Amino acid sequence: MQIFQHIQQYLGASIDRERLQSLLSQRGHAFGFSDSRALYINSRVRMLALLFAILTPLWIPIDYLLLDSAQFQLMAVVRLFFSLMLLMLSGVPDQDVSLRQAHNRLFALMVMPAVFHLASLMILASVPPSDYLICYSFLPFLIIVMHSVFPLTLFEGVRLALLSITLLSLGPMLQGSLWSFGGFANMWLMCLLMGVALWTQISQLQMKIQLFEEATTDPLTGLLNRRTLMNQLVHIRRLLLRNGRPVALLMMDLDHFKQINDRFGHQVGDKVLKVFSNILQTQVRSSDYVARFGGEEFLVVLPEARTGDAVLLAERILNACRGTSIELPDQTKIGFSLSIGVGRLDINNTVEASLSSVDAALYRAKQEGRDRYVAVDSTFEAAQYDQLLPASKPKKAARKLRTAIGWR
Repeated sequence: MQIFQHIQQYLGASIDRERLQSLLSQRGHAFGFSDSRALYINSRVRMLALLFAILTPLWIPIDYLLLDSAQFQLMAVVRLFFSLMLLMLSGVPDQDVSLRQAHNRLFALMVMPAVFHLASLMILASVPPSDYLICYSFLPFLIIVMHSVFPLTLFEGVRLALLSITLLSLGPMLQGSLWSFGGFANMWLMCLLMGVALWTQISQLQMKIQLFEEATTDPLTGLLNRRTLMNQLVHIRRLLLRNGRPVALLMMDLDHFKQINDRFGHQVGDKVLKVFSNILQTQVRSSDYVARFGGEEFLVVLPEARTGDAVLLAERILNACRGTSIELPDQTKIGFSLSIGVGRLDINNTVEASLSSVDAALYRAKQEGRDRYVAVDSTFEAAQYDQLLPASKPKKAARKLRTAIGWR
């Protein structure tokens, strides 16, 4: 408990407990955010690895001028070897990289320069102190500073910091200078820089989490936005349906919402949207995905749930809305209702086709009187979709769905 309070004091009072947990560990991170962070870390690993791969062999002419033949040959081999390893690391593609893979590549990026530094200390142990050797003493501090360019959680950053400091202390330990005044001063400075790097990592992570939330959530309701849910649907279909696990869908539309806006104003309409969003969040499971799909339309994705489970949820949502009223500024109250289409993701069809069927069931519920749900029947083909929509709807609805699928 106290660790959260201490970190909150340093990061600001606006940081809540949930946000603090996301800064300490990756367990609370959204699936999409983990993918985004993995891509970000991997791209920076590639950039720094390429930079090191280019600069490392450029020092060979300096070694040639200042070292004897045996030392020069050893250093040249070491430089070319590590340059080749770093070049291979920089060539790893960004496509479909997982967070674990990104962490492993970051681990390799930090280990390679540290091992190179250790090898150079052993090769140059007999070289008298000079300005030439001072250049090699800068490398540990450069490695420490590299930590600051990655958005890591506190636990991730500390693990990587302990690894780097341990590797960088091996050279002075083998030379017997670790506990000398100079060795102690270097370790103190490295630890100080590492503390700054850890702070920078957490600050970057906090900023990325905030930007990710702003980009993936609807600002009015706090639910996922359409683009984010469409991305999640692609992942869910690939991960769950291929393993034979069902995925149910609920598509909902508030009844006569335009009339509420026209009669009572947009502020009341916004309040209705917020109240309904709260109802959805209280009715669904923590593993479900809820999104504002556009305007007064909402979509709920239920992983590992069958159509019968979705029907029960639809009934609960309808009953909750029937028992809810919105208080107006003049103390009067109004209610609201909704229509729901119930269906499922079909592994034999595209995401677009599954959404078309559920959307058609939604409009069927509206045609049958609203304030109800309609489930997609097994004999209800997607080809009937246009027939169930008002004359002005088919092209617009189909274009809307195609656009959503295109937002991958």
